[in-house]
Amino acid sequence: MNYYPLIRGRQYDLLALREAVTKDFLSPHILPVIEPVKDLPALAAVARAFTDRKHPLFIVQNPQVGRYGLLARPSHVAVLSAWVHPARYFDGQPSALIIAETLAQAVALRADQPCLLPGGARFRRLQRPSAAYLEDHTPTRERTEDYRLVQREFYQYPKTTLPGAGFADYPLSTRHYDERGYPQRALSLHLLFKSGQQLWMQHFTSVNNADFHDPQGKFFEAAAPLPAWLKDHPDAATPALTEMIQYATDQHFPGAGVLRKLQLRHFLSIMGQYLDD
Repeated sequence: MNYYPLIRGRQYDLLALREAVTKDFLSPHILPVIEPVKDLPALAAVARAFTDRKHPLFIVQNPQVGRYGLLARPSHVAVLSAWVHPARYFDGQPSALIIAETLAQAVALRADQPCLLPGGARFRRLQRPSAAYLEDHTPTRERTEDYRLVQREFYQYPKTTLPGAGFADYPLSTRHYDERGYPQRALSLHLLFKSGQQLWMQHFTSVNNADFHDPQGKFFEAAAPLPAWLKDHPDAATPALTEMIQYATDQHFPGAGVLRKLQLRHFLSIMGQYLDD
């Protein structure tokens, strides 16, 4: 079974993908799908890295969110190769991977067309042998400080129970795309981990969240439980988590973008363990 993480092409998400394929062992069962949203040199760089490592990657050719798809001539274009393949939201044109969003689109596809379909029962009843089902799994809160109320949340069932040829989601994100984002009073770290054959998400959240000041101190608060938690969950050790803990140990705040990158690298490493087990 393969996993198709649908990743919007923000700067630090692209950097996470490049480092995952060059620094970490990225499972051969993880086939990322990048939907470009900004005209960034990192988009071409990550495509080159996947080609160099001979690891499959998909690039959406008709992105539906962000500004990239509105550009007549983007400055930075991912070069397709034997390893970097085109993907498209359904528009009647052929592609190596099709993302269908309605039942009518799914029915119109060839039976053997590799595709991402919504995870609803109507789509699963089609029993497409080449379909992976796209879900919106990431737990969300209106306010970041609310992650303290439920610190551990279920993420994914054992892979032997999942339908289709694979599954897909928006790792550490949701289907909704907001290009701006909003400041938050709290800082939270979201770490995927295995428990038996299931996947869970653990949230580590800052404590003093009365205002928007001191993101550095809030990172140290959120990261303080990580070493003890890792002792209780040794299988959750990844190179990215080690880097994160080292930042906290050195009392260095690397910035929100780097923390995002490390969380996504950790996510992909744990997902690889889940798939390869």
